[in-house]
Amino acid sequence: MEPVATPINAMREKNCCVWIGPTHQATQQALGELQKAGFDLCQVSVVGKGYHSEEHPIGFYSRGDEIRYWGLQSDFWTGLWNLLAGAAFFWVPGFGPLAVAGPIAAVLVRGLDDVAIDGGFGVPGAALYSMGIPRSSIQQYEEAVRADRFLLIVHGGHRDVEHACSILHGETRQVTVHRA
Repeated sequence: MEPVATPINAMREKNCCVWIGPTHQATQQALGELQKAGFDLCQVSVVGKGYHSEEHPIGFYSRGDEIRYWGLQSDFWTGLWNLLAGAAFFWVPGFGPLAVAGPIAAVLVRGLDDVAIDGGFGVPGAALYSMGIPRSSIQQYEEAVRADRFLLIVHGGHRDVEHACSILHGETRQVTVHRA
C-alpha cells in the first residue's frame, strides 16, 4: 500500500503527469474533473504567467483566511490559491511574471538558485527539474508558460499519477507522464 499523499510526500515521489492547458478556463475544467473523480488536490500544482497586459494592475493580497489575486484572471487564481495547497506570484528576471498554485509554490519559495545556475535553465525550469521532470521536457514546459498556457501537474506515487493521467487524457488533451 502506498503512503497517504501529502504535498511533501507527493513531491518526494518525483512521479508526475503534466498537461498543458491552452486557457485558464480549460485548466479550471481539467482541475474540476480531477476533483469530481475524488482526486487528492494536495497533489496538484498549476503554473502560469498570471499576467496578460501592461494596461491592468496585478497583485495579490491576503484577506483573513483567503488569498486574493488582483488582475484579469482574478477569479481563476483566487480560486486556485484557496483550493490548492500553496500559492505564489513572482516576477522572474528573464522570464517575467509567474503565478503558481499547489506544492510547486513551496519548491519555488525554498530557493533554487544553485539548480537554476547549474541546470542551465531558469527558475521555473529549476523547480520542474527538482520535481523530477527531465531536462528534455523542461524547455517545452517553460515555453508553454511563456506562450500564456498553463501547466497542470499532478505529483505522487505511480498509481496516483497514472490515475490522474487517465482522468486528464482525452482526444483533445495530451498528458505526459514522468516517472522517477
